Amino acid sequence: MVLLYVSAFFSLIIGMGAIFTLVEKFPVKLLYYHYHFRKSLIWVILIVAIGSLFIPAWNGLSYQVIPPLIIICLSVVLTYKVHQSNWFKAVYLPKMTDDFESLPLTDKLEIALIEYEGITKAYSLDYVIHHHIVNDQFKDKTVALTYCAMCRSIIPFDVTEIGPLFVASFKNANMIVADKKTGTFFQQATFNSIIGKLHPASLEMIPFQILPWDAVKNLKNRPHIAVVTENDLRPFKLPMPGVWKKVMSSELTPGLSNKDKTFPSKTKVIGIIDPSISGSVFYLNSEVIEQKNVINEKLDFTLLSVGETVIGFKSNETKLILKKTLLIEDSLSNSTWDLTGKHLSGTIKNDLEKIALTNEYWFSWKKFHPKSELIRL
Repeated sequence: MVLLYVSAFFSLIIGMGAIFTLVEKFPVKLLYYHYHFRKSLIWVILIVAIGSLFIPAWNGLSYQVIPPLIIICLSVVLTYKVHQSNWFKAVYLPKMTDDFESLPLTDKLEIALIEYEGITKAYSLDYVIHHHIVNDQFKDKTVALTYCAMCRSIIPFDVTEIGPLFVASFKNANMIVADKKTGTFFQQATFNSIIGKLHPASLEMIPFQILPWDAVKNLKNRPHIAVVTENDLRPFKLPMPGVWKKVMSSELTPGLSNKDKTFPSKTKVIGIIDPSISGSVFYLNSEVIEQKNVINEKLDFTLLSVGETVIGFKSNETKLILKKTLLIEDSLSNSTWDLTGKHLSGTIKNDLEKIALTNEYWFSWKKFHPKSELIRL
């Protein structure tokens, strides 16, 4: 009987194993092995437990084995249900449309815009957040758009070589993604692998922008956008009622306790993550939004605020400003571009070169970019 109760105890630990991601010092190796072997282990425990009922010496104890068996059966359900890969189910090849009027999108909704391989696609972030990952095709390239709700880190990766991604775990208040083929763990915020068959390896980020819907729908070259319903745009919440609201309205950062307190945890920052920019710098989102036009002469880029979103381009000897007509203009040559950097008019014929930005929370940026420099405006 003692053995049966010990088995029930271990089965409950396996079933609730995903909760240990909230323990900052819990080894990531155990999270990795838990993901890969939890289902096999729980079924072995259940089969052995059921088999033990046929031991002759236990015939008179049948009623005593009921509680541990119930716990083990419950743990089987928890093993499948209580895990990040089940809570946030990745999307594969979402249905797309260019019929903007058929979608229940409001003007201020933030849209991830990805232009890759000559194809432009858009995804409502209020839709992506429920899945955390949307895998899509851009001709012969596979792209995974990743969105960590906890830290607000939004990054698309070219995963053609390794295949689609899914949410595998959670570490340091940032999601861990994994490829379907090998199950290798990658920290989303750093792009780097942690453990698995492909380790060491890095994910390849691709260019993207975040823009409000009213700006996207007025682009001359309309992108295809992922089809959504009202339900797809529902407010985000965790499986535990009330927890998400409490986290977002406080300094709580589950999975990360040792934080830099220079700013409140949920302060939004604009981090420059483009590999072509030397040095790691960031701005306070509120200051960029207020100033509207930010030129960094030293690193040769320009930030422009569009509503409550921010986009960036290499300056390349231009002085870029955003017009009220939502056109970008070089005040030196009067050349103009649309918000995606497509040339419209003027003596400069080239398209603008986008730079990758992240608009995430302070606690996450500081954790994964500890040596970055804050530029105050």
